[in-house]
Amino acid sequence: MIPWLTCAIAIGIFHKEAGYEVALSWNRFFLRFSGIEVLIQNDNDSSEGLSGCVFTLLAQKSLLDGHVGVLAIPRPCRGIVNLEYAMIPVFGWGLWVFCYVLIRQWSWQSKRALSKVDKFLKAGGNLWMSIEGKRSKNGNISPYKKGPVVLAIQSQARIIPVIIEGTNECLGYGQWQINEGIVTVRLLPAIATKGMTYDDRDDVVRRLATIAEKEIGNNWA
Repeated sequence: MIPWLTCAIAIGIFHKEAGYEVALSWNRFFLRFSGIEVLIQNDNDSSEGLSGCVFTLLAQKSLLDGHVGVLAIPRPCRGIVNLEYAMIPVFGWGLWVFCYVLIRQWSWQSKRALSKVDKFLKAGGNLWMSIEGKRSKNGNISPYKKGPVVLAIQSQARIIPVIIEGTNECLGYGQWQINEGIVTVRLLPAIATKGMTYDDRDDVVRRLATIAEKEIGNNWA
């Protein structure tokens, strides 16, 4: 599978969308090979297209979350990752090509990446990211960051809360052996940010936290 992903990266350097399609095909094969079936549940009005949205994962429970979540997001789609993930051999290199990589130590680089994100969203692209600061070790929800909300408000983009069920059973924290299973990606009703300003960010974060408490029912870390 490494040659397959390497091919996707090589194509993506010259043509992002074509390379992204190859990477997605690798992703689907990887999940099928691992015995994981992915189901997608969209709670939004089917008459409304999901474009120019910030798809926000409400709880990270497994390394598989990124693999299955991206299958539910309409293309074109990009993710936001930090430098640590992007340094992972082969897989991380793909993130450099297909995602926006933020380097917190270099503020100028982060601002440049965020400017690209804003243009991407306003052009109808979708963004995929988590609102937690880190992946959960015990199933509890980690404290929320404001980044996804600020990005959405800046671009006046809708926020699509995302809940993924079943990945923890397939690959829990600290595990390396993948178990077969069914995983469900739930796209909850969109939250509009049109007309909101930066001052509304805390209210939206609290709203997302309330949704997580209702839908997931976990305690906070």
